[in-house]
Amino acid sequence: MSKFLIIEDNRVMAEVLAQIIRKCITPREIMKCSTIESAHKVLLNSKDSITGIFLDLNIEKRLDGLELLAFIRNNYPTIPVSIITSESDTETVKRTLLCKPQDYLIKPLSVAKVKRSILKFKENKNYKLNMTS
Repeated sequence: MSKFLIIEDNRVMAEVLAQIIRKCITPREIMKCSTIESAHKVLLNSKDSITGIFLDLNIEKRLDGLELLAFIRNNYPTIPVSIITSESDTETVKRTLLCKPQDYLIKPLSVAKVKRSILKFKENKNYKLNMTS
């Protein structure tokens, strides 16, 4: 069974994303963090069991998600990360893609976008998938 981490400072958006994930798969657990600090703690305690991460690029109203993505890539390179953001300007997209996220999802999110991203997570060798139709 899968375990996802949602890093999103907007609690409503985090819950919407969790509901979309549940429509796509049957996760073992969905953890939610609303700050960079809480995300660091969860990563330290759960890194070996996380299937995938959905990371808001503008967490805490700043582009700190980009710094967190770089941290995850450097310290947990096998965990797939999908960026979720409303940022679509070319410069931000380029900077983000340099950190090699698994996917870049522009809000508003849809079941189709999230399902596609979860399927990309499957490329990770540790991924255990239980998709619903």
